[in-house]
Amino acid sequence: MQAPPTPPAEPSALPEAPASAAQATAAPAATSASAPASVAPANSPYPALFPAIADACARADYSRVASLAEADDVHVSSNHDQHRLLITAPLVLANLILDDLPLAKFALFRLPGPLVDLPLSRALFGLTASVSERRHAHVYERAAELRSLVTSPDFSESVAFGQTLITLTDAFLEAFRERVFTLVARAYTSVPVQLAQAYLGWPQEQVLLIAQAHNWGYDASTQILTPTHRPSTAGAFNLTSTPSTLAAFERITDNVAALEA
Repeated sequence: MQAPPTPPAEPSALPEAPASAAQATAAPAATSASAPASVAPANSPYPALFPAIADACARADYSRVASLAEADDVHVSSNHDQHRLLITAPLVLANLILDDLPLAKFALFRLPGPLVDLPLSRALFGLTASVSERRHAHVYERAAELRSLVTSPDFSESVAFGQTLITLTDAFLEAFRERVFTLVARAYTSVPVQLAQAYLGWPQEQVLLIAQAHNWGYDASTQILTPTHRPSTAGAFNLTSTPSTLAAFERITDNVAALEA
């Protein structure tokens, strides 16, 4: 497993987008809005390109998804065709799975103005912004909103496209949680279970299951998780003396980020 998502050297903000798209980082995506596609132009190149991406996704070959979608997104020119999202949406999600945040942002940056305001685009902007800002709780909320959008009856794209986005979203959540848990396990000798829940976006029962799978112990009387094999890193932190407050959560995020510097 790799380390958690690392903000790039450049400013972490997403590329500038119209105000309505930027608001997606602070407000839930509009799941009741009409679908992000219209009737494809007769010469639209994107529907013919999507099956290869869907096939790579079905094989869980997310590097291939990213490379195919990147090539199509860069070399195929049909800027105002709403079916461009058949390529851009898998590209963004595949790069988030691969922990390549700069490429995910750049894919969104390339969207032309008329496409930025579409519900699917706004959902992708919101998710990518939350990952960039390391706002863990918001990451899970935005992913749930994206999933709700593509499973809504109002989402008029093909079933195959919707299923591909669901698969990619679920794979991203799994990869994101693994990266977060690995770094927290490496950084701390103990952590309150409530804080682990905030990081992983899971109820206590699921947190305890994954903790056990990663050789962590659990003291039910103190609700503290501890690694069976304590890390030898000199800079490891013990959080049991501090309550699991928002301030503590933010402090943990900053300390963990410092380990990556």
